Amino acid sequence: MNDDIVPQFELGDVLAMRCGNTLTASFVPGSSKIAMSAYRPVKWSSRDAPTDTAGEDPVLIYMAEETTLYTEPLLRSLLAETNATFETLQTLGQAPNGVLKTQEYMKISRTYRSIIRCCLEKLKHAKKMPEVQENELKEQRYTEAIMTFYAIECLWHLFEILYMQQQHNQMIVPQLLEWTRFHYPHTEDQATDLLLMAEEASECDSYWDTLKNLIMLGQLDVTRAILSQHRKSNQAAFQAAEAILKSMPVYQDGYALQKFCSQWEYWQVDLERKLASQVFAAEPELEVLMHLVKGNNESWDKELLKSQDWYEYLPGYLLYTRPTCKPFELRIAVTNWLNRWSQLRPNWQMTQLSRMVMQLMEHDVKLFIYDAQKLNDSHWFATHLIDLIYHTGHLKSYFEQQTIDLAALRHSMIFEYGSYLMTSHNLWQLGIDYLDCCKHEGTAAIELLLPRIPLRNERQAFKILALAKRRGLINVEQDICKVLSKRAYNDQRYGSALEWATRSKDVLLVTAIADFILKHYSRTGIMLCQDVITSIGARMFISPRLVFLSKYYEFYEFYRQRDFLSGAELLINLLASKITPDYFWPSLLIDALPLLESEDPKIFSKETIAILQHLEMELVPLIERNKLNTAKFNNQTSKTVFKDYRVENVEEILDLMRLACARNLARALIIENTAPTS
Repeated sequence: MNDDIVPQFELGDVLAMRCGNTLTASFVPGSSKIAMSAYRPVKWSSRDAPTDTAGEDPVLIYMAEETTLYTEPLLRSLLAETNATFETLQTLGQAPNGVLKTQEYMKISRTYRSIIRCCLEKLKHAKKMPEVQENELKEQRYTEAIMTFYAIECLWHLFEILYMQQQHNQMIVPQLLEWTRFHYPHTEDQATDLLLMAEEASECDSYWDTLKNLIMLGQLDVTRAILSQHRKSNQAAFQAAEAILKSMPVYQDGYALQKFCSQWEYWQVDLERKLASQVFAAEPELEVLMHLVKGNNESWDKELLKSQDWYEYLPGYLLYTRPTCKPFELRIAVTNWLNRWSQLRPNWQMTQLSRMVMQLMEHDVKLFIYDAQKLNDSHWFATHLIDLIYHTGHLKSYFEQQTIDLAALRHSMIFEYGSYLMTSHNLWQLGIDYLDCCKHEGTAAIELLLPRIPLRNERQAFKILALAKRRGLINVEQDICKVLSKRAYNDQRYGSALEWATRSKDVLLVTAIADFILKHYSRTGIMLCQDVITSIGARMFISPRLVFLSKYYEFYEFYRQRDFLSGAELLINLLASKITPDYFWPSLLIDALPLLESEDPKIFSKETIAILQHLEMELVPLIERNKLNTAKFNNQTSKTVFKDYRVENVEEILDLMRLACARNLARALIIENTAPTS
């Protein structure tokens, strides 16, 4: 990738081409998409007026979206597993420092790599499935995912060797040999086949090429085992080669460096002497192997032309020429090796993986982190690696020298990665764990992004509400409850709508749903969602309309249970309250009719006068105002606004109520003013 080249693209439709391929775009709310369309820029020197071709071509809107590998379930499982490891690392970071803590950091690093390796095996297996092979696009996605995460695991392994396992004065060649063996298994597989063939292996065409590759990869034990099975293994040349390979000094921890260097020099002199005396001349291929072991430049240059990448044989070369190479000396060795490689392959172009390996070996971690963010993994690798670097503290002095605020860099990358996950319908739960590490900014981002998650079902809604409640995000809870309430209302699940509305504590929403229930009752006589109204309790005080609905339902229940005295008392209180909606006055007064017509008065004279007063002071003015408001509409009358299922014409209520009040007042006055008999 060349950073100097800015990628360009065009829409290609007629209107866009006429406008010079200039575009305008805007983010689509609630998603990671960008809506783009053709745009004619208006400058200070041009008129802001329609062109001659205005309206000839339609304006096409194109939706652009970032490509991601995580559409595949296998990769989403990788994110879930690494999320658990990330959480473990945050917990470990709060523990006191010590040797055990350093060992735990190594375990976490290896856990990350183990998860990647496991995912790679699954991807390779899935790629061979018929449904993937038949789908070219899906096969391409699997291939891209395998390449990306193979590179990530390779780089993470190298980082672990150079910056986590090693001390400043330790030898690094054995670990680098293990790294190349792990990431170039093809030669080892060929060697296994040769070992299984025993003596017949020496007749194989790839026999000596495989041995050369093994030597250059530093796998001397496997090379000796294959040579020992050769048909001529008893000859002097093979015996001498066995002795040379067997006696090669290998540095061990705790071994005196000066003594090792003396043994190494003696071994080198002995090998050079045998080559000079042509001990291996009878076997030219075997002699080439010994020249490679000696580190002969001409022999190495010839074989390097067959290698896959510049770093494949570097550790092997160091084994034979600089076995005591330390981490701080690696930069010089890499520079010399790359110069040599460039001379051998002048037209070779470095890939992104090759460049990042070079950056690690040259200790250019700053540039390595920069390039890590360009990988097609949506910043997964860079985010988790920076987090690990921050907790271990191994590169603290390096970042200080580079004037980089490591804590701020970690915070920024975790925030961006968590925000990205929150935009995914399948990964938002993982994103919350990352944003939780960003303190105030993370909490603010969660508050903004959580309500935008599409609610597929109430189970998911309860999960989101629990997360919001745990973090004290009251506004998020209320917004989600509003959405669920409106969705339930549209689905005609009015009980759920009222329940979610009360949980949202939105006065307007609660009032609207309570109004609907009351209006439905006044039209049909059917009380909706009675179980929800019964269980509202103290939540009724959210809205005056809900208080009225709850109290009216209480009256409704008294009436059904034939507890007329309690019902009459509650009805009088409702009439006296100031919370009765205008449209419900007819229904409320009609409910008083049976009580007023009862031969055994349930309403006393004082209350009867109060009902009559409400009739004249509340209902009559409402009817008059309604007539004025609806007079301009020919197809409306007062009946369209004031209507009760028990009376066809609301004006009939006036006559019925006046007559009932007069009768009840007469009975009540007689009873109240009649002295009880002794």
